[in-house]
Amino acid sequence: MGNSQPRNASRSRRTSQWPQGAAAQLGATADHQEEAEQQQEQQIPPIPSHSPPDEEQSQPDQQQQPLPTQQQLSTWSLGSLSGGRLNWSFSGARNSFRHRNKATRKSLTSLHGSRRSKTQWHRPLTNSIFNSHFKESSRNDLYHIEHLVAKGAFGVVFKVCSKSDNSLCYALKVLKKSKLIEDNSVRQIKDEADIQKVCGHHPFIVKQIDLWQNRHNLHILSEYVPNGELFSKITHFSIDLVRLYIGEIALALDFLHNAGIIYRDAKPENILLTQQFHIKLTDFGLSKWLKLGANTRTMCGTFKYMAPEILCGEPYGHAVDWWALGVIACQMLTQKSPNIKRHLLRRRESLEPEDGLSNAPSFAQINGCLQDSDSDSEDFLPDEVKDLSHEGKDVLRKLLTIEPRQRIRSVMALQRIALYKGYNLSSKQLLSLSAQDIIARDGVRVYEDRQFDQLTSQCAMKAFLDF
Repeated sequence: MGNSQPRNASRSRRTSQWPQGAAAQLGATADHQEEAEQQQEQQIPPIPSHSPPDEEQSQPDQQQQPLPTQQQLSTWSLGSLSGGRLNWSFSGARNSFRHRNKATRKSLTSLHGSRRSKTQWHRPLTNSIFNSHFKESSRNDLYHIEHLVAKGAFGVVFKVCSKSDNSLCYALKVLKKSKLIEDNSVRQIKDEADIQKVCGHHPFIVKQIDLWQNRHNLHILSEYVPNGELFSKITHFSIDLVRLYIGEIALALDFLHNAGIIYRDAKPENILLTQQFHIKLTDFGLSKWLKLGANTRTMCGTFKYMAPEILCGEPYGHAVDWWALGVIACQMLTQKSPNIKRHLLRRRESLEPEDGLSNAPSFAQINGCLQDSDSDSEDFLPDEVKDLSHEGKDVLRKLLTIEPRQRIRSVMALQRIALYKGYNLSSKQLLSLSAQDIIARDGVRVYEDRQFDQLTSQCAMKAFLDF
């Protein structure tokens, strides 16, 4: 309150210095400013931030109707005193910002509209779970179903052909998302896709072509291996054919192990024969990333081909794949499998629960999956092994060793046994050999493929649509 009087006094001193008749002129100028203010609110010109707005608005008026210098000074003085200048400039700024905000809101609204138009449908949660590996754009319309190839725990495999070129055939594996999520196998199927993608360039491993998904299923498209499973075409093998096939499987397993992968599902159903009767490994659903020399404890696989350390619930490594290869070799040479049931039960009785039995299968499972031995000897190999040649006996005993550390665990070690003496174990060398010539020379019987008629194709198509 004490400072109000000097301000009023300064105002009175300043007004006393105005020229005569200024009041009328100033009143007219104020009226003119009010009219200009209304016009400016309607026109709303852009107001640069670096210059005073009243200067820009006053210049057109000055060009149309010039005023004396004193009158202009009086106008500026009145604006500074009465607050008209401030009100006028703020009013224009408010209108300018109001229109800017409207334009901004309009642009944001159009942006949101364009985004909404691109995502019209809600993405299912199951699509987001697998979106990192499986594309959401379905390819089912590009292929037609030929017949059903196989059926597994999580899905089925079809032979499909391209609609654009009927000579291009593939194997399409279809998996149910609900089953994978229910069994907590999401990470497992992603590892399968990654492993097959990384290792599919190997000549003895099935190549992956494409991956996609729809609302309910996952699809893995791979190359089609025409001659099917190994034992569905050949049941009796000569020693030269065993040498070729064991070498090719060993090269594939050794490649996987050096890449930090344990296969855990080596069995005849996963060994396919190409058009030239060479082998390819398929189905990496039980494979796992595991560094060479490391161990894991997961109990998985097929009982007949599982190594003793798995059945006892002990930690195991890549050596379990070489045991499975030994079982396959034994089946090729003798048409029988090794029976470790008696040895396994005896070994489990000597182990304490803390040694790993908590992770082992029960006695009921072992009794149901492994047959009883007819022999009282300690040897778990079939009696037919005694009639084999030295090379056949040697490869079985080196692969089917109970102690993992004493078992063959690499191609380099396999190269040193009698079966491969003077033999070059390399992919190039084995592919240069003609398996068909060996089959014809040794009189090996090859079973013909089952013929699929139109009715079978229709049933397969129905199974595919219903899956």
